[in-house]
Amino acid sequence: MHDIKNPCINVCRTDSNGICIGCKRSLDEIGDWSKYTNEEKMTVLEKISGRRNDTQDYYGGFSF
Repeated sequence: MHDIKNPCINVCRTDSNGICIGCKRSLDEIGDWSKYTNEEKMTVLEKISGRRNDTQDYYGGFSF
């Protein structure tokens, strides 16, 4: 199995909750990404999908 790609999109700013507005990972998830197993990375990707708001695009703006 290949390594799971890093979800970073180079929009690296955090919101007031410490979540990156670009990739939607927490600071711990960003810092530990390279240490995670593929299973752990999949868990993070599932968390990311739950953090996304359908009305926001990847850059933190609103999509219409």
